[in-house]
Amino acid sequence: MSANVSILGNLGRTPETRISPEGTFIASFSIASNSVRRHPNGTVKKTDWFRVTALGNQARTLSKYAKKGNKLFVQGKLTFNPWLDSEGTPQVSADLLLQDFQFVGGQERDGGKTSGASEETAEYSVETEIVGDVQEIADQNLDY
Repeated sequence: MSANVSILGNLGRTPETRISPEGTFIASFSIASNSVRRHPNGTVKKTDWFRVTALGNQARTLSKYAKKGNKLFVQGKLTFNPWLDSEGTPQVSADLLLQDFQFVGGQERDGGKTSGASEETAEYSVETEIVGDVQEIADQNLDY
């Protein structure tokens, strides 16, 4: 089962990159999303973790600019996958195949100070990826 979801959260680690045997650039990272819930005993803060996989130009962009702690808004297909930990205890991971993302907030510079407005948003969308893919194809010499 999969569902399309949107998540606002912080990167738990800088993206790890690799290239598939087919030559696709892949970036993987975790993202944490916080929520606050009210209970009879007071409010409880909960952090949900998601494993995110990006492909192609999105993966390249994230590998260049995304760092641990950055705030991202991500959209994609969410799946839940069961696995066993080292002690044999059943676990479930929430995995997201990235379709779109935006950097949220200003870029950090000079020891954590933000440059420009603090609510700047750098946008990256599927349209941006398509333009990059079309340009990459146009630059290739194809024999028909």
